[in-house]
Order: sequence, then C-alpha cells, then structure tokens
Amino acid sequence: MIHISTSYSDSQTWYKGNLHTHTTFSDGTRDIEEVIADYDDRGYDFLGISDHDHYTDTSVYENKTRMVLIDAVEITEKGPHMLQVGAKRRLDPTQDRQSMISDAVEDGSLCFLNHPNWQQHFNHFDFEMMRGLDNYNGIEIYNGIVERKMGNPLATDKWDRLISKGKRVWGLANDDSHEPQDVGVAWNMVQGGDGSREQILTALREGAFYASTGVVIESICVAGLEIKITCSNANLIRFVGNYGTVYQTSSGAEASFEVPNSTERAKDIKYLRAECIGEGGKTAWTQPFFLDT
Repeated sequence: MIHISTSYSDSQTWYKGNLHTHTTFSDGTRDIEEVIADYDDRGYDFLGISDHDHYTDTSVYENKTRMVLIDAVEITEKGPHMLQVGAKRRLDPTQDRQSMISDAVEDGSLCFLNHPNWQQHFNHFDFEMMRGLDNYNGIEIYNGIVERKMGNPLATDKWDRLISKGKRVWGLANDDSHEPQDVGVAWNMVQGGDGSREQILTALREGAFYASTGVVIESICVAGLEIKITCSNANLIRFVGNYGTVYQTSSGAEASFEVPNSTERAKDIKYLRAECIGEGGKTAWTQPFFLDT
C-alpha cells in the first residue's frame, strides 16, 4: 500500500518571509530598523534577523513593524555556515558543526545549512559533510546573494542527493541580504496557521511551506495518490524525484501527477517535489512529498 506523506494542508493562507538577513550588527550595510522597514514596506509577513555569530533579541523592535520578527543567527566561525532559526541564544562557536546542531535542537531551534554551492568550486558545504550531519531541518536550495558572488545560488543538486540518500530535509530560499539590492530576491511562503511566530516556526519545522524567487503557488493538494499544483504565474511545472530525475513536465500554471498504484512500479520513487517555472526562470519549489509503502 502506497501513501503520500505531506505536511501541506488545504489552507489557502500563506505568509511570506525571509529568514537570512544581515544588519550592521555584523556585515550588513544598514541598521536593523532600516532593514525591518524595507521588508515591511514590501509586504513581508515575517523576517528573521540572522547576523553572523550575533544573537539579536528582536522583541525590542516588535513595536516598529507589523511583521513577525524571528530571532536567528548565522553560525559562521570555524566551519561552513548554518542558520539557527528561532534562536534563544548564541551557541558556543568553538564546537564542531554536529555539536552546534545538537545544541540548537535541544534549545528548540531549527537548523539549516546555508548556501551549499557558494564559492568557486560550489563547495562551501561539502556533500559528504552534509550527508554525515544529523538532525538538521534543511538546506538553502536558493541563496540570493550568491547571484552576485562566486558560485551557484541554486543547490537543488545536493538537496536531491541528500533526500535520495535518506535525509528528510526541507528546502529554503533566502535573500541573504547585506545591501538594499539584495532584498526581495528569494523568499518562503508558509502555511503558518494564524501567522504567529509559533505557528510559522511549526510550519517551517514540518515542511508546510514552499520556496520561491517569484512564482506564486496558489494551492498544493494531495488526494489519494494524486499531487496537484496550481500556480498563478507559472509557464511550466515539472515533478522531480530520485537524484533529480524529472518524471513529468507539464505546460501551464496547473499540473497533476498520479503516483503509480503499484508497489512494484512505484518502489523506485522515494519522493517527489514540484518545480514551478515562470518568466525569466523565476521558480517556486515545493517541499518533497515522500512515498511510504
């Protein structure tokens, strides 16, 4: 018996947010109040302040915005960068990466591996290291600032390999904003219940969100063995699975995929995810739908 495992609900309420944001508390060019105002003016619903190795108590700034502010830290010292979301403190930076993930999880934080394909050889985060780490929630599959730096902003190659090797990890898209030009490049759309901080963090933990650089997904529906995606501005939708294999490509803003109703036929498909592509290559990525037998 085949079952599609998903965290998406029938809710049509989505909350837009960026979780990777820098200010003058580290190497950003603008102070925190200016950064908050910029995202607020653009209609964002939540924002993570994630300066390098610096914990910011965002409750101090809550009266300056209608957005939900989320405490975050970009862990930078002594290794590839990680994003601690829903942080309660700055972790001990002298620890190895696994110890820091374990501490973050113990604190109730989420942990994501940042911009894996940044740098000349696309090797900021080595795949074998990513595979060897445990209990992190996901990776940045798109990092906006890498568009203007060395490397590849896209990391769906490593995402597919990780999932195919048995990791159940989610994919984020973030600005990684340092300057005004970095804002509004990539974001996450979350089915966050009432839009509170707690509900947004729960949705991020459970994978009830999609990542985007411009395409809007209106609904994600799973009924039996059918996955149906409806967008407002996609020209092409493809369903991707094991090791990045494309199982189906459909033109238009709506597409469905029917999982084979046979354990024998479906046994080689461990998961499916959708990529919705619009004008200029703008893309939205769903989280993986896992096929359990």
